[in-house]
Amino acid sequence: MQIKKGFKISFLFTLLIFAAQSCITTDKTVGEKYVPEDQYLKIALDSFALPLKIKSADSVQTASTAYMAIGSIRTEEFGLAKFGSAANICPSSTALDFGEDPQIVSIYMLAPLAETSSYSTMERTSIYFDQSQSNIVQNFHVYRLNRYIDSSMLFHNSIKESDYSPVPLNMNEVVYAGGDSIKIYLDNSLGAELLTATDEELDTISRFVKRFGGLYITSDEPIGSDIGGRLNLFSRSATVIYMKYNFKPTWGENLERKDTLVSFVFGDSYCLNTISLSSKGVESNNTSLKELPVEGSAGVTPYIDAQELKSIIDNWIAEKGYDPSKIVVGKATLTFPFEFPEDFSEIDNKYPPYLFPVQRRNINDTTFIKYYYPFSDNSSTDNPLGEINRSTGNYICDFTSTVQQLIANDASEIDDTYNIWLYPIVQETDATYGTTSIVIDQVSYFNGKINGPGAERYPMMAILYTVLND
Repeated sequence: MQIKKGFKISFLFTLLIFAAQSCITTDKTVGEKYVPEDQYLKIALDSFALPLKIKSADSVQTASTAYMAIGSIRTEEFGLAKFGSAANICPSSTALDFGEDPQIVSIYMLAPLAETSSYSTMERTSIYFDQSQSNIVQNFHVYRLNRYIDSSMLFHNSIKESDYSPVPLNMNEVVYAGGDSIKIYLDNSLGAELLTATDEELDTISRFVKRFGGLYITSDEPIGSDIGGRLNLFSRSATVIYMKYNFKPTWGENLERKDTLVSFVFGDSYCLNTISLSSKGVESNNTSLKELPVEGSAGVTPYIDAQELKSIIDNWIAEKGYDPSKIVVGKATLTFPFEFPEDFSEIDNKYPPYLFPVQRRNINDTTFIKYYYPFSDNSSTDNPLGEINRSTGNYICDFTSTVQQLIANDASEIDDTYNIWLYPIVQETDATYGTTSIVIDQVSYFNGKINGPGAERYPMMAILYTVLND
């Protein structure tokens, strides 16, 4: 295996510059002859090509407290991608009382487009790959779920066709052209049914949703085989179902019926976004490709088999004659270069702002449910988090602690949780406590590309390390 030397030269050059800028001259050779040679620390920097493949993510968690992702996009590279959002219908207050003899007048849903926030690195809430698609007309449909959304429905493929009625609830054709909100009038039969809720059901959300279930919102795909489309991110917490009805007043005699308005929310605390993709055929085990796609969502993305990466590391250790227990990693980074497209605006429209290695593992020690999580190397904001560099054309990610584990552990201890998906991520800051967390970007969609192992500027891993003495 060939070890790349470029990084080592650059590192030593940096040390020379640092020494030259020092105002105080220090003779570092003083006492050197009294130190045995076997007590010297070895510090070096080596790099390796990464064995990247193309693989689809499997069962991505898409429950979202913030965004309803609705729309469809067709591309030449990936085909058709469809997005929908479902949630339980929940009373906005447990103090609702419909009064005597309530009769439905109208019911509609109002969903505002989400806004970008200083608390997140999410850059767009209207996603399209060509400016001409920013205001195209899309037809929306609202369907009644045959069941309520429970804790077992967590993933992009959790809702099946059998889970909702094939007949739309929206009374008229609903068109959306990319405005700041969408208003959808629903069939009065839904309102009439909601008015039959008992006091016990209105007082307890769990009872209410078990009886009345929820709604599922989708959009039509682009006409025919047209390339284009748009994905719209609406604010879940600001989406409200308004129901107007009248009732018979009981506080006097011979009073006319009185109109009133009550509201319901779209999901008690979250919605479930669904994704249907056509890109499975893009997958490849070829580790010599010159170009690799980045689709995001539950689509295809660059992938590294942990056992293959472990084998590269073990071969390097053997060739160097190192004892793996003596290797201490000071810094390890993954670099993923990309070539600039002819139209530079595609960087903003198609490429994720952040790309970072993620793993698929159990959400806790008591369940077999698996989520995708960024590797723990993102724990420090001082480490490179895979932010796109528009000057040098690459993404650089810190991978120090994981590489240390890959060196120290035997191959039999490297399980599937070490497999690497290169995935779009976002940074989110808690508005109350100010803490920042890194999570996968489960609602955006991209059509970016990075260089593959066969490219001149190929993806690589660099390790700055020390070998301890016995």
